[in-house]
Amino acid sequence: MSASEPLPQALKVPEVSRFLNRANQIRSIKPAITYWCEYRAVNQIVTRNLHTSDDECFAFTKALIERLEATKADRADDDAIMDNTAGQAYVEQFAQETFDRAERAMRANKVTRQTADTFDAAATFFDLTHEWGTPEPEILKKIKFAKWNAARILKAIREGRDPNETNPVLEERPETLLEDLAVQPSETPLGARAASVEDVPDAGEPPSVTVPEGYFPSLSATTHVADSFAPSPLSQSSDLSGPGKPPPLAQVSPVQSPDVQASLPPAPQAIPKSPTRVVTSPSISAAPPPTTWATIPTVSPPPGPATVTQTAVPARQIVSPVANGRRPDFVPDLKQAQRHARFAVSALDFDDVQAAIEQLREALNKLGAQ
Repeated sequence: MSASEPLPQALKVPEVSRFLNRANQIRSIKPAITYWCEYRAVNQIVTRNLHTSDDECFAFTKALIERLEATKADRADDDAIMDNTAGQAYVEQFAQETFDRAERAMRANKVTRQTADTFDAAATFFDLTHEWGTPEPEILKKIKFAKWNAARILKAIREGRDPNETNPVLEERPETLLEDLAVQPSETPLGARAASVEDVPDAGEPPSVTVPEGYFPSLSATTHVADSFAPSPLSQSSDLSGPGKPPPLAQVSPVQSPDVQASLPPAPQAIPKSPTRVVTSPSISAAPPPTTWATIPTVSPPPGPATVTQTAVPARQIVSPVANGRRPDFVPDLKQAQRHARFAVSALDFDDVQAAIEQLREALNKLGAQ
C-alpha cells in the first residue's frame, strides 16, 4: 500500500482522515506515532463499519491492516510500537511536546496559520490516547483548548485580523491554567486537511528548545493522501462568531466531529463514551486483521508504592512536618506521580535524559517533595 493511495470517498470523514493525514506527515520522522495514527484510523473504520461501504473501502482497509502488521515486523525492537504501556507514554509525551510548541508561540504573541495547524496536530495526537481507554480529564481539557485556539486563529486570519489580539493570557503554569480557565468546550472538528505546518519552528519559540524541529514536513516534502480528504471545516467556514474568551476547560467531553457552521465554540451536549475497542469484524472476514494488533490489552497502572514499615517514634519525640521535604498540608497524587514516572522511563528508553529528569521532578512534586 502506497502512502499516496487516494482515500475512498466513504472514508473521507474527520474521524478517519485526520489521523491518516498526520500519519503521512511524520511517517519518516516519528514512525511510532504514524503507527498509532493508522491503528486509530483502522479502529474507527471498522467500528463504524465503513469498510463495508464498497469494495474500494474494503480493499483500502485491508491494505492498511497489512501495513500495520508490516510495521510491527520491521520495528520489532521498538517498545513504543510493541509495548502498550510504552506506546501510551510515548504518544502522550509527543502530543504534549506538540501542544507546548504552539503554546510558546501564543505566549510570545507570535501565532500564525502554522500555530493553528500545530494546535490541530496536538489535539489529534492527544486523541490517540482513546485507544487506551477514556483519557484523563487533563488530556480532554487540552484537546478542547487546542481545538478552540486553532479555530480562533484561523477565523481571525480569514477575517483579516491579527489573531494575536485574542490570545488568552497565559501567565500561570499550563496545569494551573487548565484547571482555572472557564472555557466552553468547542465541538468544532479540525477534520482532515492537507499538511500545512511548515518545516520551521513556531514564531516565538526559543532557539534552545529541546523539542526536535521539523515534526511536520512541508507539503512539498510530504507524501500523503490529504489531497483526497474532505477539506477541514475550520478552513471552509467563514460565519463563525467571535470567540470572546477561551472556552472553559473545567467541563469537557471528548471531541465530536459535527459540521462547524455554528458559533465558536458551542457548549457540549454530553460526554460521549470512549469508542468501543475494535476486534475482528465479521463483515471483514475476507481479510481479518491479525489478532496481534486488533485488540489492545488493558493497560493497568503500575502498582502503588509498597507500604514501608517504620520504627515507632517515642511519644515525646516531635518530628517537624517538613523534615522529610513534604509540605504538611499536601495530599499526594499517587496516580499522577505514577504517570510521570512512566513517562520518565519511556524517555530513558529513547535516551532523552532531560525529559526523564523533568518527568521525575513532576512525579516528586505530585508526591509533595520540595
